[in-house]
Amino acid sequence: MDVRRRYAFLAGAASNWLAFAATLAVSFFLTPHLIADLGKPRYDVWCVVESVLAYFTLLDLGVAVCLVRFVARHRAAADQDGLNRIASASLAVFLVAGLVAMAVGVPVLFALAPTLDGKVEGDGDVLPFMLLMLANLAATLPLGVFPTILDGLEKFTSKSAIRLGSLAVRTAGIVWCLTHTTGLFPLAVVYTATNAAEHLAMALLCRRALPGLRFRRRFADRATLRQVRGGSTDAFLTMLAGRVSVQTGAIVIGLFLPGGQVTFFATAARLVEYAKTLLRTVTGTLTPGVSAMDSRGDHAGIARLYLSATKWVLYLVLPIHLGLLLFGRPFLTRWVGPEFVGGSYPALAILSATLTLGVAQSVSSRFLYGLGRLRMYARLALVDAAVNVALTALLIGPFGVVGVAVAVAAPNVVFCVVVLIHAAKQLGVSGRQYLTACGRPVMLILVPLTIWLTLGEADADWGPIFATGAAGLVPYAVAVAAVEWARRSRQELKHSQDDSRREQRDAQEQGHGAGVRRPVVVGG
Repeated sequence: MDVRRRYAFLAGAASNWLAFAATLAVSFFLTPHLIADLGKPRYDVWCVVESVLAYFTLLDLGVAVCLVRFVARHRAAADQDGLNRIASASLAVFLVAGLVAMAVGVPVLFALAPTLDGKVEGDGDVLPFMLLMLANLAATLPLGVFPTILDGLEKFTSKSAIRLGSLAVRTAGIVWCLTHTTGLFPLAVVYTATNAAEHLAMALLCRRALPGLRFRRRFADRATLRQVRGGSTDAFLTMLAGRVSVQTGAIVIGLFLPGGQVTFFATAARLVEYAKTLLRTVTGTLTPGVSAMDSRGDHAGIARLYLSATKWVLYLVLPIHLGLLLFGRPFLTRWVGPEFVGGSYPALAILSATLTLGVAQSVSSRFLYGLGRLRMYARLALVDAAVNVALTALLIGPFGVVGVAVAVAAPNVVFCVVVLIHAAKQLGVSGRQYLTACGRPVMLILVPLTIWLTLGEADADWGPIFATGAAGLVPYAVAVAAVEWARRSRQELKHSQDDSRREQRDAQEQGHGAGVRRPVVVGG
């Protein structure tokens, strides 16, 4: 990877991470207020509806991932006509998906409304809330073509700026609703309005970045639609498996366990998913870059990038993983209340088993997406989801929330390990190379672990939690910087020595050639 592309990747990764980190921070600080102001029954409804609607995002059919890859390839080939065709075909699929979402979603929500309305003592705003959130999702499907094109163009910084602006307005609206209104429906209005404004801004940015972008009905011909379908089937199956693995637990708990249990499970699951997504947001920038490198035939560069990306995400995720385990109890006590320690911490500890492996696996999946090699990955994901559902049905009765957490975590750990092995083989990376890339992060994590175990559990207040955390993280960051600087210095010295030896060898060969006397030929 050349210097220019490396800096572009780092800038995109940093901006993506900043946008999601800001979203995470807002969600983090708003969650206890939502629980307190809405009450656990309404927050249970919020979580269940969120999980149900997440399934309707499957109507994307994996086209968004396919579009990112095709946009990157057509842009690298300067093929504007091909880009317009693939974008128009994708928009056509998204428009149909939005209509299907409304047609299927409305009767589903009407069927769920009596059960969920009963949990909040029938105050009447549950159904309007659900219907408006469904309409918001249905509109987002076709509008989502614009942020997806921006991803393919690697316009991560500009896209993140729009999302940060939308987040600021949305947060202000939510705070106003919690202060001046009651119920769920006003929150749905805020989400819908800010979502529409955000996607309009991204559409304008697409127009500016691609003046030649045109959406035409005639471009969505059968050949292009078949191309989209062929590239998106495996991505869709992967999405389906992901929704089942992540969202089913909250729905099943909401339907079969007493009120309040969803909140306990969702609190633990969200902390783990926040941590995963915080780093997946960075790895998501890999896909278009890998597609572009593959189109140029730079397979050695792809393998090097894979090992480097894996190493750096492990540097980031390992202290977060340890932090959830060691500081989970005081953190939950201070964040949402002491009653969540007994209800959420066991599930948090179990679900966190998927964190480090899940983030490492996300690097592998980004490369498989970029290369279009998703068939085996999709099948493995479906097996993970099927085992998840079977274990949930088996364990929820005798073990409740903890049983559901085990049902989610156990098959996912196995799935992640198998995917890591599969991706390494696909990329031509040996087991030794992969373990070497993982070795330094695994060794250096002993620095904060030793410090945190020595200091013991922090008091349940932000000051002691952050102070204890920093006591381990600061030496860890220094150790990582020192090790990586030393490694880079050794590499530069080796390259310098190799260059010097090469120059000496060339000079010797030239000198030898100059010292050889050519025979004199008499008489021609």
